[in-house]
Amino acid sequence: MKKLIFASLLTATALLAQKTEQTTTDSSTSTATETKDNGRTVKTDSVTTNSAADSKGNATSDTTVSSTKIKKHHGKVQKTTTSETTTSDEHPAH
Repeated sequence: MKKLIFASLLTATALLAQKTEQTTTDSSTSTATETKDNGRTVKTDSVTTNSAADSKGNATSDTTVSSTKIKKHHGKVQKTTTSETTTSDEHPAH
């Protein structure tokens, strides 16, 4: 009987000692489209941000900025795309 009580107390202590870790995530996208010359020139700009943080204070963020320009000239389609990604990581000081 004493062993059963001791085992129960040991199990309860182990369960209370566990810490719960939480993670928070967020994502957002913003897009703007501009059309000129009766649809012959189309420009699209997009910004996408993804971020995450945990309960220990660690955080990360990724931001992607892209721009696409499509132009029709004499029946031919010319497409230009540029993209830039920035990543940042933050960790708490120990």
